[in-house]
Amino acid sequence: MGKRLIHENEIHLIKQPDIHAVVRKMIEELGLAAGSMKGFDIYKVVETYFMNLEKRHEINELLKITEDPVYCGEEEQIRETEAAEK
Repeated sequence: MGKRLIHENEIHLIKQPDIHAVVRKMIEELGLAAGSMKGFDIYKVVETYFMNLEKRHEINELLKITEDPVYCGEEEQIRETEAAEK
């Protein structure tokens, strides 16, 4: 059996060292001098996108990437808010 695939609701489970290792490979493949330079930090961008759900939502909104409301937890938030108001 092969390596277990990580799905959209599990992205946050990827460890920071693994993210940085893959970003390092991308930097090398693109021939960049570095992954973090003045005003540019691809390590931080990818790490934040993978590990910070709130920031991922903000980035997706900025890039006009449609999200599944179930995945975003919006439906759960609505139910919890409605239950709290009763």
